[in-house]
Amino acid sequence: MRSSAAEPEVVKTIEIEGDLSGAGLTKLQREMKEKLDGARFRQINEQLYKSESQASHELLRADPKVFEDYHTGFRHQVHSWPTNPVDTYATLLSSYPPKTIIADIGCGDAQLAKSLVKEGLNVLSFDLVASDYVVEADICRYIPLPGSAPEGVQTGAAIVDVVVCSLALMGTNWPGCVREAWRILKDEGELKIAEVSSRFTDMKKFIEVIKNVGFKLVSKDDSNTHFLMLEFVKDAKKTKLKSEADVVALMNRGSLLKACEYKKR
Repeated sequence: MRSSAAEPEVVKTIEIEGDLSGAGLTKLQREMKEKLDGARFRQINEQLYKSESQASHELLRADPKVFEDYHTGFRHQVHSWPTNPVDTYATLLSSYPPKTIIADIGCGDAQLAKSLVKEGLNVLSFDLVASDYVVEADICRYIPLPGSAPEGVQTGAAIVDVVVCSLALMGTNWPGCVREAWRILKDEGELKIAEVSSRFTDMKKFIEVIKNVGFKLVSKDDSNTHFLMLEFVKDAKKTKLKSEADVVALMNRGSLLKACEYKKR
């Protein structure tokens, strides 16, 4: 699921009679519906940020409409951004060699796959709710792909060339997502992370956590007003997760990314 960096506002609940799909509504009704969609989106967004991925997965399994409501609001938020990181990655990756295998984890409605498959690239999309393009997975616990052994031994089973994690480190156990990215990537495979700039409590420590999983930092782009974009490559020899205690310590670093909270007016 993609997170949002848009500035929030409180919206009162208003009932709109008639077709709520947007078709056939007056201009005023459409504006009211968009505000309602935005309010619902912000409510769900805060809940997902403050929960572990397992709880979010169970919530969405119990009520798939929550996922639909979330992405309806998300699509409205995207229009207010100066750029969308997914569009940036789509442009960048379109120049990669054909048959490059890309895993988009926390893919939302799989816009990256929809852009790149027609370019001859293989995009595997994972999120908490399945769709035509998306495989259901709790990305912070297990992505259903082969990969490296957890001790850091490169087994040769990994098939992924690039992992994209765009506005997807949402749950309190997000470090597990980075660990899964490492597991499914080939050695020297790329990890691309885009996150809301205001979420970072300590950038240096965040990068150090990613390195400890077994990545080398390649670039950091903080030129965008809303988002920070980081690129790493996997180095199987550099992982410091040698024991269960190391993994526990990693999972305790979730506070390095704070939740996106919305001001109450």
